[in-house]
Amino acid sequence: MTTNTKAIEIELLVLEAQSGNPKALPHLVSHYHPTLIRRAHALTQNHDAASDIAQETWLVIARNIRKLRDPTRFHAWATSILANHARDWIKSQIQQRENAANHRQASNTNTQETTDAHELRKAILTLEPKLRDIVILIHMDRCTIEQAAAALTIPVGTAKSRLRKAKSILREQLDPERT
Repeated sequence: MTTNTKAIEIELLVLEAQSGNPKALPHLVSHYHPTLIRRAHALTQNHDAASDIAQETWLVIARNIRKLRDPTRFHAWATSILANHARDWIKSQIQQRENAANHRQASNTNTQETTDAHELRKAILTLEPKLRDIVILIHMDRCTIEQAAAALTIPVGTAKSRLRKAKSILREQLDPERT
């Protein structure tokens, strides 16, 4: 099926759904759901979240499809709904990480930190920001090197190089006799 033919078919399904045909929305879902899943996964990099976001998007579409004035705009409309849900999910993930970090920090102040851990934290804070960021993402936030590189918008090779340099500096600061 060509792209143009598929677009026309989707427009017809939208019109049918807007007119109240109960079979139109399930057909629209079967045609367009894979596209929503791909877009959601591209935004979240999480299969479960992509599935949830696509489902939430379909709920909004089902409730509001009659409000869509121009069926040719279905793609843009559905994508914007999906993007809003993905943005909310990403914000919630950031908030959860911040809450977990705050909890860890509170727990650490309540218990006696070892001298080594305290010294390591101090040493990490002395690193220049681009080195400190990669260490925090990899070792504290438990990101993969690929995720850290994406978060910092740098190539994976650059992320690896920065991590190697940061570890070398930390080793030198924490155990000068070893280097």
